[in-house]
Amino acid sequence: MAAFASRSPALSTEFRLLLLFSRLELDDTQARAAQVLCDEVEDWEAFRHMATHRFILPMAYRHLRRLQPPSLPAELLALMKQQVMLHYRHGLSGMASLGEIHQQLLAPLDIPYVTFKGPSLAVRYYDEPAMRFCRDIDILVPRERMPALLAHALAEGYRSLDPHELAADPVSLTFVARYQKVITLLSPRGVKVEFHSRIDNIGTVYDSRALIDEAEPFCVGNAEVAVLPTDELFVYVCWHHTKHFWSRLHWLVDLDAIQRHPSFDRQSVLACAGRHGLSATVEICLKLAELLGSPDFDPDGDHDERLDELLKLSLEAMQGDLEVEYRLASQKPTPDFAFHWQTDSGHRLRWKLLGWLRIFRPSYADYLEWPLPSRWQWLYRPLRPWRECRRRWSQSRH
Repeated sequence: MAAFASRSPALSTEFRLLLLFSRLELDDTQARAAQVLCDEVEDWEAFRHMATHRFILPMAYRHLRRLQPPSLPAELLALMKQQVMLHYRHGLSGMASLGEIHQQLLAPLDIPYVTFKGPSLAVRYYDEPAMRFCRDIDILVPRERMPALLAHALAEGYRSLDPHELAADPVSLTFVARYQKVITLLSPRGVKVEFHSRIDNIGTVYDSRALIDEAEPFCVGNAEVAVLPTDELFVYVCWHHTKHFWSRLHWLVDLDAIQRHPSFDRQSVLACAGRHGLSATVEICLKLAELLGSPDFDPDGDHDERLDELLKLSLEAMQGDLEVEYRLASQKPTPDFAFHWQTDSGHRLRWKLLGWLRIFRPSYADYLEWPLPSRWQWLYRPLRPWRECRRRWSQSRH
């Protein structure tokens, strides 16, 4: 990976305050520091905008409501409340949708699965689940059961978003289940649902079937859904969010919320990380959470070299836009790991080999343009590079 900047980006008062607010509760030291920062905020509207785009507005509102800083205009706090109520409504809809997916789609077909992140994480680890911003629902299912699941979902009124306008015939569903690792549907409630057949890019980090087999029941509303054990979820959170440079502040709240839960056991988490080859990732993420929770942390202090690298790039991503995150992502050694110290040369070599082979993997657009029966779909792979070149040449002429 390219060398990171020698110094972290400058941290505004507003951003430092948001970092402090990225946890369920403030201790006395953190609360006093937050009051001082509130007095120094020059632009509360910029604070609100930043909190909204970093998916942490509900948590920021919660802390501000308790602190009642005199410098915060009452009308701005009221505006935050209105936004938070909309987040609440969406969050409750997501929780209801998760229960419906279990009862309407997965249970009737007896499909084994596990849900992770999103609503199930919020209900299990947050004292106020609706405080956790959730964009979608993530569910891991066996690839071989995906066609039946998709057929049933489409029949029940779910709409395909990715791929767009997915046909409900068996050949189409079998094709997309085979070649696309994430299929996104829109529930009748208007909630995005991502059905995964794999949660990493090449299957070298996680064994999908083993994760599903480890699932344990947890009640979400009136449904008992399958969730990851706490140690597995915490390790996954550390790996996944590091992959995205911790660009969303509500992910920091996840770390705090899970660690506060009675089921969290540090030694069990570290043992789980070791089984997945993610020990370094989890250990550095634990240090990152502790450091960012300190009111007077120095981003340019003398830290562990790996923590220093993660901290600098994460602070850049946290304060940047999607363009910044894409630029950082382009420097990653593999799509599954942001830093060389997270993995070994064997994984990187496998990615180079399998990543090169990805150019031969057909897309649903290929199928729609040239729909072949199942027995002839092997032709998509050898013809994929030629068809892609032809498509780009055709586009360049128009």
